[in-house]
Amino acid sequence: MGDGDELDFWSTVPAEGYSVCSDCIDDVDIREFIASRADELACDFCGKSGADQPAAAPLEAVVEFMMEAIDREYDRAVNALGWESAEGGYQRPHWDSEELLIEQIELALPNDDGRLLEILVDCLGDNDWCERNPYALREDDRYIQSWEEFCAYVKHERRYFFLQPPAGERGRDDGELLSPPTLLHFISETMAEYRLTSTIPAGSIIYRARQFGPGRILVSSLDFGPPPVERAIRSNRMSPAGIVMFYGSDEADTAVAEIDDNAILGIAVGTFRTLSTLRVVDLTRLPRPLRFFEPQPETSEENRYVLSFLYSFGLSIAARVVPGDREHIDYVPTQVVTEWFRTMLLRNEPRIDGILYRSTQRAGGTSVVLFADQSKVALKEDEVRAPHGQPERGPLDDFVLRERQREAWLEFTGSIVIRPPR
Repeated sequence: MGDGDELDFWSTVPAEGYSVCSDCIDDVDIREFIASRADELACDFCGKSGADQPAAAPLEAVVEFMMEAIDREYDRAVNALGWESAEGGYQRPHWDSEELLIEQIELALPNDDGRLLEILVDCLGDNDWCERNPYALREDDRYIQSWEEFCAYVKHERRYFFLQPPAGERGRDDGELLSPPTLLHFISETMAEYRLTSTIPAGSIIYRARQFGPGRILVSSLDFGPPPVERAIRSNRMSPAGIVMFYGSDEADTAVAEIDDNAILGIAVGTFRTLSTLRVVDLTRLPRPLRFFEPQPETSEENRYVLSFLYSFGLSIAARVVPGDREHIDYVPTQVVTEWFRTMLLRNEPRIDGILYRSTQRAGGTSVVLFADQSKVALKEDEVRAPHGQPERGPLDDFVLRERQREAWLEFTGSIVIRPPR
């Protein structure tokens, strides 16, 4: 593109005869493109030269590469926006070519003395630019705002019966934001599309940290396993009060980092082995958002937006809520989504046994919540024979013991004291 009537849109003509090196444009995808197309020994902007191999690529080819991305997300204002002369022109956000490159796209030109930017602006032409579909929310904004609305809705409006609109009310879908049930279905479909389930193989080790006070010793599966229902009185990240789940991590250090540490109490870490293969929603495998200039298949125009939402959603699910008076409220959205995964996600496929997610307390760590109550933890022989009961938790009759052993898929294998109590 670049001659005749097209000069009033965008053109490569101002870039012809120039070569640019990867040091002059600070963007990983543009730099990779320049490296792949380098055919000149010297850069016309910073003077970098390669004695034996090309160091710079034709600037006109770089402009064409950049315009593929710009055309995906921006349009000329004259094509997409209404003009109101009495109101001062375009009434929606718009930018001239320099503002588009520097302020919106945030293109960095670290070695530029002004010449490179001037040529790029000339290539884009004397145009005002706006987002494509400027009268609608951008796709990623639509999904992210829908999630924010969902969080507010289940925290402050309707928590238990929101899959259908209330009697006399229309559904909340308005062509912009997704209603809570529509959003949950969208999340399910997206999880399936990106295959965000995985397995925890039988024989895997999971660590669970507990705190204890002076005079107490934690030694058994009853001490380290999930609590009995009557003691599940605290609201947690994935489980509301009264719903028992098992929280663990892939490493002892991560398990310790995830607890709300009371410095005067001791810390012990128990290890559990999985007795069967578990199927989990895997939020550690979320595909990263596509970068602005990253090449995309022509058939996946919205992928960048969906991936951006997935990444934001994954961070939100894993985010730690500061303990306090609002803890039981602020955990509600992740508790609802967890219940959705547990009961509704991919209903025609094998059950979901838990959720893997990145630890926000320890970089590189992975945590897991398993949909396991006490019945899923196998008792050791001495726990079955000796007390026939649970310290401070009441007796276990023979039927409960038999059922517990039959249903169990977690086995306690030992523990270690990390820190004694003060």
